[in-house]
Amino acid sequence: MFAATLLVTLSTLSVAERGTKSVIGDQQYTLLSGAASFMDDRLAERLGQVEALAAAIPPPLRTDWAALRAFLADRARLWSPAENLNLVVFDAEGEMRLSLQALPGPTTLNVRGTDYFERAVETRKGVISRPIRSRLTGSHIVVFSAPVLDQAGRVSVVLTGSVDLRRSGFLHQLSTLKPGRTGYLFLMTADGVIIDHPDETRLFQHVGSTPGVNRGTDRALAGFEGWLESRSKDGTDSIYAYKRLRTTGWILAARYPSAEAFAPMDRMRRNAFFSAGGLALAAGLLAWVLVYRLLSPLQDLRDNVVAIRENGAGIEVLRDGRKDEIGELGRAFHALVAERELAENHRAASERRLRMITDNLPVLISYIDREHRFRFGNATYEKWFGITPEQLVGMPVAKLLGTGTEADISPHLEQAFSGQAVTHEVRIPVRGEPRILQATYIPDQQPEGSVAGVYALVHDMTHVKEVEEQLLQLARVDTLTGIANRRMFGETLHHALDRARRSGKPLALAYLDIDHFKKINDTFGHGIGDEVLTEFARRLAAGVRATDTPARLSGDEFVVIFEEIGTRLEAERIAAKIVESMRVPFRTSAGLVQVSTSVGAALSQPRQPQEQLLAAADSALYAAKGKGRNGYAFFEG
Repeated sequence: MFAATLLVTLSTLSVAERGTKSVIGDQQYTLLSGAASFMDDRLAERLGQVEALAAAIPPPLRTDWAALRAFLADRARLWSPAENLNLVVFDAEGEMRLSLQALPGPTTLNVRGTDYFERAVETRKGVISRPIRSRLTGSHIVVFSAPVLDQAGRVSVVLTGSVDLRRSGFLHQLSTLKPGRTGYLFLMTADGVIIDHPDETRLFQHVGSTPGVNRGTDRALAGFEGWLESRSKDGTDSIYAYKRLRTTGWILAARYPSAEAFAPMDRMRRNAFFSAGGLALAAGLLAWVLVYRLLSPLQDLRDNVVAIRENGAGIEVLRDGRKDEIGELGRAFHALVAERELAENHRAASERRLRMITDNLPVLISYIDREHRFRFGNATYEKWFGITPEQLVGMPVAKLLGTGTEADISPHLEQAFSGQAVTHEVRIPVRGEPRILQATYIPDQQPEGSVAGVYALVHDMTHVKEVEEQLLQLARVDTLTGIANRRMFGETLHHALDRARRSGKPLALAYLDIDHFKKINDTFGHGIGDEVLTEFARRLAAGVRATDTPARLSGDEFVVIFEEIGTRLEAERIAAKIVESMRVPFRTSAGLVQVSTSVGAALSQPRQPQEQLLAAADSALYAAKGKGRNGYAFFEG
């Protein structure tokens, strides 16, 4: 109540102050507008006098300077002596021809280039100059000039009337219109040169020449008219009013210090503040006593809640036995807290079970937010990376796995953040060893459709991949001899032919089998036959180059792919070497066995299909057998 009463009082006073400020500002602007209108009338009147006098000069007197002086002196007697309006005549070339008053300075003067002379000659009309320092008297003056035209419309002479701004009383009314005790009016040109000011040291100085900033005056120079509150350069808050003269564009301004303008309001504010404060304080104390008595049961309930939270008291303290609303509230709190404790116990037990399961699974389980930071991780992270689940929270993915790995998995994460479940593989070092991991990302879909984060489940697939590789390798290798089987031979020949086409160097294909192998099996048995096949494959692999590929197709049929064979002679030399290596008796468990082989060879042709090359080598093998076996033959097709 105390604070509310003071706030309402201050708000009311603030509204009243704004209204008072507006009234004072409007009064200042109205006063200033009247003064500006009066000055405009005086300036227009002076200009009209000079224009009328110039128009009244008879043509014969326009170049008769003595007669013209008498004419002007006679007419000037009709004007008020307080105006101190001196008349000076210049010819069309700007040379001074006469001055009605005696001049203390030089008696010759040329005003070509001055604004009041040039504008009068150019416009053929009367003009009012900007305030200037007279070169004749050194005084601050304003010049009213009017051209005198001849019958042809040319300017014959220019009549000027100068007014001394300080000694003529022309600006005397400004000092009588000052606002308040310490306020004042001042006059400046449209570009900021001070014409009239209580501080005479600032006369004919630019308003910005003194240090500091007055934002009100800056706005007035930019075209503002009206009143505003601004801080003057001496640091005093004041009400400023600005009005431009319509005849010259000069700016008439008034300054009224805010402290003086609002002194009555300040006194009223203090009185109202203390009166309202005293009343509000008394009412507030009374209300506090009443509220304290009414809320004491609630205070007891609060103390019981604090005792439960901080002192470990049981929730039974909430049941105090009261039969009123406070007692009902306490019992409701007791039931609520009891239900919450039960739910908390169930939740904690569930969390313990889930944590135990996740921490003992050999799988990385984590939660990643949209900034690619971990928010949860199981104990497997510590086993694999040495990072505890507590340390993992808030850690960027790039810090744990490296920037390279993070760049690899980032597209998959973004796909999961778009709402799709994603599974991919990644290779990273774990415990210093390269591992192949399979990651599955499950989006955490919110009810409104957005994805808050991603659940990540990562399995170590290294052993599975190794077994797959071994199975794949076994599928490509002959289990008896250890060299390539038919499947691997077909793949290797396909790629070898592609390389031969790109390099322009042919390859050779040798097709060979063991002579009379069926007889060996029938004589020594299939076990000895397998030993012969194994030794045959070993000698075949040892007798070819490292870049060549021997393979067993089936039974005793073998092939060899010779890549980058220069000439047919080179292929024949290798074939002869194979035949020769097989003539050495084979050592078996049944003793030495004499073995020989027949070889058919063919060179590949550009763009030749794989089947045609194989058929050519097979045809050459039949030719070798036809020659009596234990030798080789080359395809002649």
